[in-house]
Order: sequence, then structure tokens, then C-alpha cells
Amino acid sequence: MLKQFSTMNAESLISTITSIGGGFFIGIILGYFLKKIIKILMFVAGGIVALLLYLQQQQVISVDVEKMEASSTLIFNSVASSFDKMTQTGDMATLGIPLAGGISAGLAIGLMKG
Repeated sequence: MLKQFSTMNAESLISTITSIGGGFFIGIILGYFLKKIIKILMFVAGGIVALLLYLQQQQVISVDVEKMEASSTLIFNSVASSFDKMTQTGDMATLGIPLAGGISAGLAIGLMKG
């Protein structure tokens, strides 16, 4: 009876450690590539804005800076609200505490190191 109890605890411990470690490495990879993608998108967006302002300075085109600012504010607000809606659904809660904790820790480290 005691041997069966210790075997069950070892199996559940191994599955918990596996889910924590697997989630951690998935989180690191996800955070690293997420940060790289954000950097690339910000570089492209900055290049487009710089090109538009340069062409305006050369009087090739006319750019309404207020409209550009309003549209960028609208885009950022819609992206922020979509992230807010994703966190309200509670999808991470269905993964289980060890896996969600591992992914969260890995994501934080991946975003810092990426």
C-alpha cells in the first residue's frame, strides 16, 4: 500500500515538473520572438512615418499630422482593448497553475532577454 502511494506521488510530481519546465521554455521562446516581432513592426512604422514627413518637407505630398496622430491613437487603443478582452476570457486559467506559471515566468524572461 505504501509503495503504491509513493509511486502515485512520484508520477504526479514528474507530470507537474514537466508541465512547469515545458511551459517555461515555451514562454521563453514566445517572449523572445514576440519582442523581436514588436521591434520589427516599430522599425517599419517609424520608417513609414519618417518617409511621410520627409516627403512633406520636400513638398511632394501634404500630410495632416493631426489626422495621423488621431488614427495612430485609435489603432493603439483598439490593440489595447483587444488585449484587455483576451485577459478577461481566462484562457490561462484552464491550463492549470503549474503550466500557466511556467509560461508566465518564461514569457517575462523572454521579453527581458529578447
